[in-house]
Amino acid sequence: MTEPTKRGHQVTRSFESELEAIERWNPLVEAFVDWCPATAARRAAAAISGPLSGWSVVVKDIIDLAAEPTRCNADFIPAQPAPKHAAIVDCLVRLGAFILAKSVTTTFAYLDPGPTRNPWNLEHTPGGSSSGSAAAVACGLARLALGSQTVGSVNRPASYCGVVGFKPTYGRIPTEGVFPFSPSVDTMGFFTRHVGDMQAVFEAVVQESAVRNPSVPLKVAVVTNLGCEAADPEMIDAVQAVAGKLRHAGHRVCSLELPAFVKKAYELHFLLIRSEVADVHREYFRQYGSGYRPRLREAIERGQQVTSQQLQGIQKHRKKTITAFDQLLDDNDIWLLPSAAGIAPRGLDSTGDPRMNLLATYTGVPALTLPVALGEHGLPLGVQVIGRRMNDRALLAAGAVIEQLIGFEHQPRLPGASG
Repeated sequence: MTEPTKRGHQVTRSFESELEAIERWNPLVEAFVDWCPATAARRAAAAISGPLSGWSVVVKDIIDLAAEPTRCNADFIPAQPAPKHAAIVDCLVRLGAFILAKSVTTTFAYLDPGPTRNPWNLEHTPGGSSSGSAAAVACGLARLALGSQTVGSVNRPASYCGVVGFKPTYGRIPTEGVFPFSPSVDTMGFFTRHVGDMQAVFEAVVQESAVRNPSVPLKVAVVTNLGCEAADPEMIDAVQAVAGKLRHAGHRVCSLELPAFVKKAYELHFLLIRSEVADVHREYFRQYGSGYRPRLREAIERGQQVTSQQLQGIQKHRKKTITAFDQLLDDNDIWLLPSAAGIAPRGLDSTGDPRMNLLATYTGVPALTLPVALGEHGLPLGVQVIGRRMNDRALLAAGAVIEQLIGFEHQPRLPGASG
């Protein structure tokens, strides 16, 4: 049997397994937009050979797919079919992957939720804004999902849904063909079940060999003061448990206190993104403002009031914070901190608090979420691992070390399933 034939059988088996999972799970979690099995099958059949052959991908619905509308969970605004794939989609297709479906996003990737539910407990949020992407990977609907992060829209839902979430260094992955929110910080991100898959994707996309064997022992700093309200006790315990296992395994673990001025970032980051989203939506908001959902409307209206003097102050503080992070990260391989305040909150009217992810997005450093434990109600807890700017591969390699050490193997179960 030739290799292409073997690959074809492997793709078929994988795709059939995903179709079965979609049939069972998607009516419950509502991760997909306009799910069409026939379209997915055509794309799978047309996939070319490459490093990601057979990989199914779901695409957050702020990212263009050729000939399909990009709706952004905003039916009040007309959406025309996109003329071509977004740059990252085109890249994945050229690498052999196929597009399974579009995934639900919060409205224009902000805080107003979509219909997606958390597969670990349908009464809890999956997080946002990349809600459908995180949920789809969590319950096995796809091998890879695309998301985006402007505050915590990859790392937080990854923690809530018990999957690996990766926000690369700002600018590493092109954003052409992605509907913007705040171009100064918007970053493409990925969801997978395991770090090894994340390494394979990143290696293929950036065309750089993965770091498979990081220098050990790792120098790990546990961040003790993020400059915001502390995480819940069980999340803090989860971070400390990971730190303890790293120390026991022979890695060097210390505590790190961030400079006091960093705290100002929580105010300034939101001023920045509100100003930019107001500019992005200037014409849409003028025409369709009455249809905007409450949280996004408030963000735009407040963003319209941000002055040029304020923006200059933001850039000055941001530059100072970036410099401080770069210097502090030179002393350590990785930082360890919570990836969310706690477990996914109950209810679907909120996507949870993104405060634990804000600093990594504000400064543009790469951030990786790893599921490490189950908390209250059997919901996942994820730690956030931060690495040096442009040293994404080393961060992923360190993440693989932690993943192997922790051995998180839990998966969500269908409601009513036994065992």
